[in-house]
Amino acid sequence: MLREEDRSLTAETYSVTEDARPTGPATAADVPPAPEVERALVLWLTNVSHAVNHFQNQMISTLYPVIMSELGFGYFQLGTLTAIRVVIGNGSQIIYGFLTPFVRRSHLLGVANLVMGAGTLVTGVVSGFPGLVVARTVTSVGSSAQHPVGASLLAGQFPKNRGTILALNSSVANIGSLLAPLAAGLLLLVIGWRQIFLVVAVLCLMVGAAYFLLRDRVGVAHQPTSKRARLADSKASYLRVLGNRNIMIVALVQMVGAAGGEGGVNQTYIGPHLVKDEGLSLTLAGLALSIFTLGSVIGPLGFGWLSDRVSRKNVIQASLLLSALGTLSLAHEDELLSGLVGLLQTWWPGAQVSFLPFVLLNLFLYGGVTSSRQTLTQALVADSLADTDRDAAFSIYYFVAFFSDPVWSLVTGALMENFGFAFAFSRLSVTYLVGMALVFLLRDPRRFRPTSQGITTAGG
Repeated sequence: MLREEDRSLTAETYSVTEDARPTGPATAADVPPAPEVERALVLWLTNVSHAVNHFQNQMISTLYPVIMSELGFGYFQLGTLTAIRVVIGNGSQIIYGFLTPFVRRSHLLGVANLVMGAGTLVTGVVSGFPGLVVARTVTSVGSSAQHPVGASLLAGQFPKNRGTILALNSSVANIGSLLAPLAAGLLLLVIGWRQIFLVVAVLCLMVGAAYFLLRDRVGVAHQPTSKRARLADSKASYLRVLGNRNIMIVALVQMVGAAGGEGGVNQTYIGPHLVKDEGLSLTLAGLALSIFTLGSVIGPLGFGWLSDRVSRKNVIQASLLLSALGTLSLAHEDELLSGLVGLLQTWWPGAQVSFLPFVLLNLFLYGGVTSSRQTLTQALVADSLADTDRDAAFSIYYFVAFFSDPVWSLVTGALMENFGFAFAFSRLSVTYLVGMALVFLLRDPRRFRPTSQGITTAGG
């Protein structure tokens, strides 16, 4: 029999070694390990819902021209719509750590997907711009749960290979982003934009309903029975996270990188740059953006896999350095191509390098490195604290990390408007170097972890 004091685990008690399961408010005896089939269902339903989330968010970029024409609004209103939904959607991510003591994570994701489906459904029947703003904002609020709650759910289910699993989740989501523009364009040939939203709404609702079939073994079980006590525990969890230096530094690392988050700089400005500055047709620009997205599918998988096997801190620093170099390469690709041609002609007179393959390769590599930071920082968040604080940690991380996206978009737009693409992206490359400097302040959570007696020990 365990003594009562042996059953009580503090919020600081945890282990993230390869041969130990993370501990939280319940012991291993209290929470049996999920069967492999169940864990696979959790993984792939979370992956599918993340892909659907990205699909519905990205497809509207292709549909905006016809929507703007029918509803009669311009670019200023479009910018207003984007700002409202991004601020409210990102802001709502802060609340989920308060909700998980009362609602299972799987049920939260189910409700969130139903709300996202309802917003998508209403988008297909709006009659004017105000209705569109309300519908897209509701959709953003519903989609906001996917990152903090989904990441927390997966990190708890797969403690031994968090980096790989979170990278897989991100990459599958980016496949949704990759398919969305092409699928939306093809569907426009056979049905209208309103019908497209109705079809996608049904898909969102089906995914939401499927979440209620999952068992969440690390949900509300073993929480205090009193609602007041649960709320007090949630508040204490948030305060512990806010006092955790690692978590706040990790969030800042994600925040200071100007590109590579969800939406923002890359999705807003690379397409117009390729068309207006590089002279590509809309078709070739679409191909280039697809290649960029393909890089963002493959890159995080490689970095995530590597981070599970060596120091995650070192891997994220390498990712940030490559992101800075990749951003400089994108900013000065014309000069780089000229230099490459000159170098080749030194050895092979008359040698030429085609511009388009060079641009496509550049975008593929750029997408792979800049998108990897997010999955690596997610894994660091999960490594840095006890399971009992994981929901609050991801809520705060996503709120802080992505609050800067609209700011970076505005700054980049102002720089491009006044000084051009090369100047703007050259300056943005410095933000990754700032992130590298911040990583030096991190303590590797897999090497140094607190014990229940408050003694810091070195891990393997």
